[in-house]
Amino acid sequence: MGDLSRHLSRHEIACKCGCGFDRLAPATIILFELVREINNYRPLIPTSGCRCYAHNQAVGGYTNSQHLDGCALDLPVEDPEYVYRTLSYLFPNSLGLGLYPTFIHVDTRE
Repeated sequence: MGDLSRHLSRHEIACKCGCGFDRLAPATIILFELVREINNYRPLIPTSGCRCYAHNQAVGGYTNSQHLDGCALDLPVEDPEYVYRTLSYLFPNSLGLGLYPTFIHVDTRE
């Protein structure tokens, strides 16, 4: 059991630099649970969640990255293309989505 949602814990989305930034937007938490459902309820551990400005720069993130606002997650899913297509169909204009070989980027752009 997570402390942000049933399957997501604050330590899983905290900035990797150790600064303590771990405030994920409520809509992004809900989106995480939906992605988990689309991914056949398999456990998901975000590879990136919240990022402070310094850490975002260090990893080569975009200057206007939604990770800086706690609105984005990078999620390693079993079939990234399937999950991406499903989310694109369900939310054609309201999500930020990125498709990569081993993960998807999702953001709520609040």
